Amino acid sequence: MDKPGQVLDLHRFTVKAKRWLVGAAIGIWLLLLFVVIPETWKLLDGAEMLGAAATSGTPSAAAGDAAYTKLYTAAYLGSISPAIVAVVIYLLWRTRHAMEERFPTLLLLSLVGLATCQAAFVTAAWGDQYTGAAVGEELESAGISLWGRAAMERGWYVGYAALVAGAAVLSFSFSRQPRHQMWWVLGLMPLAVGVPWMFLAGPYL
Repeated sequence: MDKPGQVLDLHRFTVKAKRWLVGAAIGIWLLLLFVVIPETWKLLDGAEMLGAAATSGTPSAAAGDAAYTKLYTAAYLGSISPAIVAVVIYLLWRTRHAMEERFPTLLLLSLVGLATCQAAFVTAAWGDQYTGAAVGEELESAGISLWGRAAMERGWYVGYAALVAGAAVLSFSFSRQPRHQMWWVLGLMPLAVGVPWMFLAGPYL
């Protein structure tokens, strides 16, 4: 068995169990896509600590779009939160276990669940070539205010860039010597999260 196969050890699950897992993943994906994510958007739109875009409306000329920097940041972090949690969980486990050690079943199921969540978060903003329904339209159909929609749309899309950067960091880090991999991840991952947020913020910084 190759090393990835040894670590994942999918043979631990019976065919019936695998079918149940696929069904559960699809159910979680649908629940997030059609219930949890729209409700999260509404919560962000009306949150006082994020600027209450739903009720505050047009910001003052002095504040400009920067009035909703917190909302942009919350949407950005929200869009990549499953990936962040997955990396943290993996790193916490990895600090005490060898690279080739088999994932415990609970850890594997947790990572699969978080990957499903992240897939739903990405799908929520995925454009449709026939309907044109991307995150802006989805936010509008969820009843998000104009200013809240603008801030959250940018934050959600910037999250795409962070996911790509994070994947590149993990790919690079895991190509290093095993004893140095953790340090590469810990050193580069904050950059993968922070750089897109800063340089793609547009008027929100």
